[in-house]
Amino acid sequence: MYIGLHQQLTFAQTLTPDEARQDLGYLKRKLDQLHPGMGFYTPQTRMEQLYDSLYNRLTAPMDYLDFFHHVSPLVTALKDGHTNLSHRRNYIDRHTRFIPFFIRPVGEQYYISHNVSADTTLRRGTELLTINNRSVADIHRELMEHDHSGSDGDNLTGRRQWSLVQFADYYAAWFGSADSISITYRFPNDSLIREARLRCPTLNGFRTTLHKRYQYEIDNRPNLSVRVVDTLTRTAVLRVSTFMGMKKMDPFQRVFNRRLKQAFREIKRQNIQNLVVDMQGNGGGIVMNSARLLRYWMPGSFSIMEHEEMKRAARAELVTRWNPLSALNFSMKYRSTGAGGFVSRSARYHYRPFHRKAFTGNLYFLMNGASFSATTSVLAKTLNAGMGTFVGEASGSAYWGDFAGHFKTVTLPNSRIHVRIPLKKLTHAVVADRANGFTVEPDFVVSRSYDDLLTNRDYVLAYTLKLIREGVVVRHGLDWPGSDKRHGKNGPLQASR
Repeated sequence: MYIGLHQQLTFAQTLTPDEARQDLGYLKRKLDQLHPGMGFYTPQTRMEQLYDSLYNRLTAPMDYLDFFHHVSPLVTALKDGHTNLSHRRNYIDRHTRFIPFFIRPVGEQYYISHNVSADTTLRRGTELLTINNRSVADIHRELMEHDHSGSDGDNLTGRRQWSLVQFADYYAAWFGSADSISITYRFPNDSLIREARLRCPTLNGFRTTLHKRYQYEIDNRPNLSVRVVDTLTRTAVLRVSTFMGMKKMDPFQRVFNRRLKQAFREIKRQNIQNLVVDMQGNGGGIVMNSARLLRYWMPGSFSIMEHEEMKRAARAELVTRWNPLSALNFSMKYRSTGAGGFVSRSARYHYRPFHRKAFTGNLYFLMNGASFSATTSVLAKTLNAGMGTFVGEASGSAYWGDFAGHFKTVTLPNSRIHVRIPLKKLTHAVVADRANGFTVEPDFVVSRSYDDLLTNRDYVLAYTLKLIREGVVVRHGLDWPGSDKRHGKNGPLQASR
């Protein structure tokens, strides 16, 4: 692999053993002080052993990227999808070069789905075998192991999704910027293994070529858009791509609320009986917005969270000197546990459903590993209510809740590596016995076929529409006879498309 000259000159930093140990110790102290999930997924004794092992191995000078790799296991051991390790400022910039394609798996094989390299013979469906003499499967496995973003606990779906959807970004962040790469590949219906060396584009070059070659495939659906897809079965798709705000200066999320009202007004006007809520790739956002969505189908008054708590040191991150009202605001929102931490006074805030505006038909949810955080909150609350048919793959977050709410990004003093640390433990207001797995699991697991790859088809939606045409509904609500049977003894149904 050839590392770009710009990266070599700008980031050729070597840390002394003392500097490296200082950074690692600083990170460990901050995690102990702030992270509400230390010892939750990985026992505290194991975390201490890992830290000692990493610390004791810092006996020689280490360059920046090697130290980035060295720190990674301490962060990933938390198994928390909201805790992120990221590079120092400007490490990834306009000069960084990226692998020139998107790749997608079909079974155990990896294929090029979008090619932005100068070699236009690498059409969609070309099997990608190796990059720089390493199998793509091996590289993908390494990227998944060293970045836990988007996956809680031992769940793999989030890590698999993000590391593939953002494969070029993950590769550059882990291995460094590359001027060019060597690959081996195989054309469709051809057993001959070929070799090529490809120049890697900058981000601007990547985007320009992508828009030029695939402009008709780019998903331009706005968030909260409604699309009628079948008039015979009265089916519509509501695309919910994020729960983040739609405007920067909108603390009460009025724009999101207004567009949500417009969407359900359209659903009612079109007399929709089957609503497909597409939350594939929705990484979450503001809990208030997820609650607003739930108000359109929940049968009664509900809370999103049962419990919110944080460590004592987190108070200093929420109470600031420049805001004299922050201390008062904190005391109004949180109370001391008496055991060294704080809990929210209003975690169990109740939301009232929209009875007159409610959607009362059949609900279907499209989900994948990148359906994370506040998105899993919606899925978990709906499952808890005994509602919905879930299609795709397991969500990225846990059914019980996650570590999120507020965040502190710490900068290691010498390497300047950034680590985002969540400050709250958020526990969903759900009944444990109503879970269908560690995450929210699909009723129908749907995987990509080679034909789906070639046609760039939304295979999860296609399978869901088939279910609707066949009248398949898994859950009508808790008052529906037999709704507590869920999957029986055999677990979720499997579907390969």
